[in-house]
Amino acid sequence: MLKLFRDRNFSLFWFGEMISVVGDHISLLAFPWLVLQMTGSAALTGLVFAAQGIPRAFLLLAGGVLVDRTSPKAVMIASNALRMLLVMSLAYMISQDSVDIVMVFLMAFAFGVADAFFYPASISILPSIVSKDQLQAGNAIVQTTLHLGMTVGPVVAGLIIAGEVSNVSQQTADMAAQGLAAYERDREGLARAFFVDGLTFALSLLSLMFVKTRPLSSEEEVVEGTSVMDEAREALAWVWSVPAVRLGFIGMAVLHFFFMPMIYVGLPVLANQRFAEGAYVYGLEMAAYGGGAFIGAALSGIMAGPSDKNLIPVMYWVNMLSSSCLALVIFYEPYWWAMLIFGIAGLLDAFFWVHFTTWLQKRTPSRILGRVMSILMFMSLGLLPIGDAIMGFAIEWNISVTMVGCSVILMLCCAWIALNPLSRVIVPLKSADTA
Repeated sequence: MLKLFRDRNFSLFWFGEMISVVGDHISLLAFPWLVLQMTGSAALTGLVFAAQGIPRAFLLLAGGVLVDRTSPKAVMIASNALRMLLVMSLAYMISQDSVDIVMVFLMAFAFGVADAFFYPASISILPSIVSKDQLQAGNAIVQTTLHLGMTVGPVVAGLIIAGEVSNVSQQTADMAAQGLAAYERDREGLARAFFVDGLTFALSLLSLMFVKTRPLSSEEEVVEGTSVMDEAREALAWVWSVPAVRLGFIGMAVLHFFFMPMIYVGLPVLANQRFAEGAYVYGLEMAAYGGGAFIGAALSGIMAGPSDKNLIPVMYWVNMLSSSCLALVIFYEPYWWAMLIFGIAGLLDAFFWVHFTTWLQKRTPSRILGRVMSILMFMSLGLLPIGDAIMGFAIEWNISVTMVGCSVILMLCCAWIALNPLSRVIVPLKSADTA
């Protein structure tokens, strides 16, 4: 796998991808923390994710079309240039104390639009850089790079925002008595974070400009006379016809609706309430999850997963354990405890995610593979903005009840899928026109 780094072209691509992933996770922490410190509202913190996620979810298909009509490299360069300009402008406005909450939401929306084109391009570019027999190794490196960025990015963002961190002590009443506004305390650090984020996009853009790609010839004839809707229905019919795939997709939608908003909205609110250096603690918790995911992704390359028939049940038993973390972090407050349990959750989640996607790629008819994977992406990303918005209001109402309630709902859903006999049925129950 590491032999690919001898290829200068791939190494340039990997460097740009790594820097870009770190930048993504700096902004992933900085955007909600900015809104939280400006407004003190968990609801608005959730809505900023919705503002970024809604255009991303609805424009993913358009992004894929543009990639097919131009080239992944060109779309990635343009997307990174736009994201660089956005975060650099936001950094300047924060440093001058001239930004308001409306502008932050507009920036988040524009960032989501750029993401919608960057994501399909970043997924599509690798076959034009490496040969077919190196594709699996290249994908493995990209996946581990993603989780490494999840580890480094939040820590970098937390340190930059917090500045000099002398402790991560529990929040005390003395701080409130000082009369310092939360936003003013972190304003310079937030400006630094977005500026560094902009630099990562600039470096990624620069490295991509030197990456050489080759045009890919289509191996299959394009079927004329079919609409986009007809092709989508064909893929949906296949997903629904295979019970294990159907239950796996339903479970992914529920997990992203209830679990991810707690990670990206609930945890920063909880850290802000409990700790003096909340941004730093939240960064540590996110880094622990990313570090665990990095280890899990690496282990998935050397350890076999469950058998094909048992993959979905076993994966959802494990997801039930991960879901319990949301309640466990409420009942015991030390930050090291949150780091420990989310680190374990990240390891298990990444391990089974790699095996699940590989299992799905092998079982899906090749001619509908792209559409099936796009359905999976939509199930993961499409409901997330709605979940962020709804859970933001619920967290503002009562964070403890919301996180424990989501934990219980997720555990019950995962148990239902794991115990369902249909989760072991991996062939279509009825003949679908997908062969």
